[in-house]
Amino acid sequence: MNIFVAHPQEQGVTYREHLIFAMGIASRLLRSVLAFALHAVFPFIGIDRSLDLTATSRFLQERNEWIERQEPKALPNSAAAKPGQPLGQMPYFTSARNS
Repeated sequence: MNIFVAHPQEQGVTYREHLIFAMGIASRLLRSVLAFALHAVFPFIGIDRSLDLTATSRFLQERNEWIERQEPKALPNSAAAKPGQPLGQMPYFTSARNS
């Protein structure tokens, strides 16, 4: 089995779905990291509430709860999304603040 699709298949998603979902989380965490790094060097620059520890923890908890609620879906044999096939309703880049 291809090492790039083994884990996504175990989770019941395509490689592309997994990539988009994981990159959404990474993007959100990167914004928090950059805000904290900037604040560390320039303490007079505040951290936006949408990126603070509480909001970041809430964001991660919501993503984890969403994952746990999902039921595995049947994937095509190739585990690759077909052209035009919807990727599902994953909350990729939504902010915890907007929930």
